[in-house]
Amino acid sequence: MQLHQLEYVLAVARHHSFTRAAEEINVAQSSLSQQISNLEKELGVHLFIRTTRSVYLSAAGKEFVEHAMRIMKEVSVAQQCIQEYVSIDKGYLAVGIIPVVAHYSIPKLLADFNKEFPGVKMSLIESQDEELLDMISSSKLDVAILQHEDNDSSFQYFPLYVDNMVLLTSKHHPLAFRKSVDLTELRNENFIITPPTSGHHHDFEKACHMAGFKPNVLMTCSSVKMIMDLTVEDIGISVLSSKVALTMGYDSNQISILNLTPTIKRRIHLAIPKNVNMSPALKVFVKYAAQWINTSGKGGQLYEASKTTMLA
Repeated sequence: MQLHQLEYVLAVARHHSFTRAAEEINVAQSSLSQQISNLEKELGVHLFIRTTRSVYLSAAGKEFVEHAMRIMKEVSVAQQCIQEYVSIDKGYLAVGIIPVVAHYSIPKLLADFNKEFPGVKMSLIESQDEELLDMISSSKLDVAILQHEDNDSSFQYFPLYVDNMVLLTSKHHPLAFRKSVDLTELRNENFIITPPTSGHHHDFEKACHMAGFKPNVLMTCSSVKMIMDLTVEDIGISVLSSKVALTMGYDSNQISILNLTPTIKRRIHLAIPKNVNMSPALKVFVKYAAQWINTSGKGGQLYEASKTTMLA
């Protein structure tokens, strides 16, 4: 069974005539008739009842046409989807990123996209989650890669990664030799964490609130290295995403990394404005990111598919 045979069947079904069907799709009537006959032999049934005056679908033909229409519709959708990729020879994307994205292979994603679509120029703007969302709202950004998922319905989020928060202490801290710690045990500790405008800060405070206390934030800093260096100096303790903490290169003689209970999830999203016409470059980028994450194995634990789906 071949696609052009389906096309021929549908044309005959529309016109009830081999002659008019051949004229519509610009093929010789003999070729069209032969192809349909070949298909009927392959299927083992007659799709059409032929008389001297007309041609009409058999019972099997009617059911076959329903399937053929769905197949050809899907083929058309697939062709349109691919055409979006083919047609992108130039464009521009302003991409917002949070400071820790390098720990999640995002540079590799951006590099691979650039190799695939060299005509699309990118500008990267680094800031914290809230500022990035504000810049999307004011059209200063096309898309942002961030952690915090705002409840504002004006944004659409697509999942990239799932991670967990971990606790970091100096080797001199009383908790340093524990494997895990309950969040409620930290109510009297001094914390060094990311700025209040970050999704990380927001989610940590929310988890502490649910545990019955407000964390004592001694310092805030956007530099992960500075946060960890200050933790090594035993000024306070900190919480970071496990992927970030484990890829910073500090050894066990400098810092202790403990699991937290209950688990505090860290999520990395693509965020775009909702209910707006996306530029061809942005639409292709969102689709490309979805495919890249799913096929490259870089995403670690991906979101449960039932929660959010990428663009169709």
